[in-house]
Amino acid sequence: MYISKSKLSNYKSFLESRDLEFTPGFNIVSGQNNSGKTALLEGLGLAFLAHLHRSLKTVPARDRAPYQESLVDVSFTLPPQEVKELMLSTSLNQFSIALPNTATRPAQQIGFRDHQVESFNKLLNFVFAQDFLTFNLRFSAAAQNGASWSARTIPTFGLYEAHRNPQNPTQAMTLNFQIDRNGTLTPISGTFWAGPSDFGAALGLSFQKHVYRFAAERMKVGIGPHGENLKLAQDASNLPEVLNQLQHNPSRFRQLNEKLKLILPQVQHVSVRAITHGTVEIIVWNHDPETQREDLAIPLADCGTGIGQVLAILYVVMNSERPQTIIIDEPQSFLHPGAARKLIEFLKDYSQHQYIIATHAATIISAANPKTITLARFQGTETTLVQLDAVAEKGIQTTLADLGVRLSDMFGADNILWVEGATEEKCFRLIVEKLMSRRLMGTEILGLRQTGDLEGRDAKRVFEIYRSLTKGASLLPPALAFILDQECRDEDAKKELNKLSGNLARYIPRRMYENYLLNPEAIAEVANHIEGFRPSPLERYEVEKAIKTKMEDPTYYCDRVRPESSTDQVKSVDSARILEELFSELSETRVKYEKIKHGIALTEYLITNAPEELDELFGLLTEVLR
Repeated sequence: MYISKSKLSNYKSFLESRDLEFTPGFNIVSGQNNSGKTALLEGLGLAFLAHLHRSLKTVPARDRAPYQESLVDVSFTLPPQEVKELMLSTSLNQFSIALPNTATRPAQQIGFRDHQVESFNKLLNFVFAQDFLTFNLRFSAAAQNGASWSARTIPTFGLYEAHRNPQNPTQAMTLNFQIDRNGTLTPISGTFWAGPSDFGAALGLSFQKHVYRFAAERMKVGIGPHGENLKLAQDASNLPEVLNQLQHNPSRFRQLNEKLKLILPQVQHVSVRAITHGTVEIIVWNHDPETQREDLAIPLADCGTGIGQVLAILYVVMNSERPQTIIIDEPQSFLHPGAARKLIEFLKDYSQHQYIIATHAATIISAANPKTITLARFQGTETTLVQLDAVAEKGIQTTLADLGVRLSDMFGADNILWVEGATEEKCFRLIVEKLMSRRLMGTEILGLRQTGDLEGRDAKRVFEIYRSLTKGASLLPPALAFILDQECRDEDAKKELNKLSGNLARYIPRRMYENYLLNPEAIAEVANHIEGFRPSPLERYEVEKAIKTKMEDPTYYCDRVRPESSTDQVKSVDSARILEELFSELSETRVKYEKIKHGIALTEYLITNAPEELDELFGLLTEVLR
């Protein structure tokens, strides 16, 4: 399950937000201080009280009262099997579904012709045969009457037009059905007119229980009552109880402690002990538990901010049987930059969950590699939201520029692996994470910005600048290595650069990174996905022929000397020039080769379809990152 859409109205700084879209995986909410990020996350947390928006628009005069409800329109997307599991977890013994209008095309496609059992079964089978169902609901928090769930559309999952009551359009012809323990759906005879509600609306509270919001302030969760509950409360108030129960599963409890220590190395272990009859307390071991000195352990309540949040997050992420939506507000406010980065890297290993994180920290945004970025701005008396395309680099750069920071900020990394440029920065990360199946954790990969300066007498100065930024008492982390292109450097030039770099310079086995991208099938596939590349599809043999022709030309080689063997030609040809010419010529000048954008696309194709082409880089990165 994940939140796919949301719109917040009449809550704190929000008069009415735009419709926001979210995806599985990482979603970032960013913006300056006091821009409304926390209010948005409270709305997404679906556990807020009415806090009415007040401005000249809503209270034009002193004696005017604003609208008395805070609202969030929210859509939940999940597979039908999870829907059934949630239905079975409720106390209800039957549910309702709106019937389609038989005169409409969707009803005819379903085979729904009349109000007979056969049609009812076809309807239920159709709905629960979808890959995913999206339910459109409204959570209302009224100033006087508390909170409630209601349907925004009927049916809430929006697959067809409901059969409306001509006398009262708010009512729809409705059928009740049952679900047994095996997930079998059985319609109950008889139909009736009902208000705007169905089984999706009935599951509002169930959806809500799978949304966790972790606030930035200190959590007072060190002590709690003893119990048998294994499900963490949404406010984490029963953290001592669930951890105490988890202790009875030694393997899982050990795994949780291992992950906690990875993120917060100063914490060696946590455990739970009884302090009074019916009360338990979380204690933190800052020393080796093998000493068996439990008397030296410190109550969680006496420890620094952040340990409680990380413990609660780890518990939900590692022990939830179903996908959860996990909302984290400003993790950099309760975690050191390095710990925050490691937390994000850890969360990547549990991709079944959805993460919505509010942050203005460049390192967190970079580490999360989010699928959506929502930028909050406070303008006048209300918050406005802009949702950017996180896939496009311009979107990320615009977000960070608004914050006055750069994506290349290095704070929080344990070390830096410097590579030739922006293309290698992004593609090497793909190779490490997707091909090597390895998390970078504390390592950041960054591109050298002025590699041309390494060719002349300024090489020493350039390396001294990079080294001085990453050594000693500097806030920036040390350099792990400098991975450079071969270009046309001879061995003496390589030795000199290696000396100037402090023996950290390494070279890829070929002239440049693009030499690994001269794959005809990959080039044809990427080109054919570029809109307007050319009217007819590009065939592999055309690319192969064009590459072969260019590789026979000695002007594409160092000193204009073409090596005799084909293997040496592949290693030493000017592949960057060839790629530029191929895109221009084969598209009849319609498309220009974009080094970063198309380099990433080619790399992703090779990782998926021809990973052996990258074996040399796999070996080099394995050695450097060991």
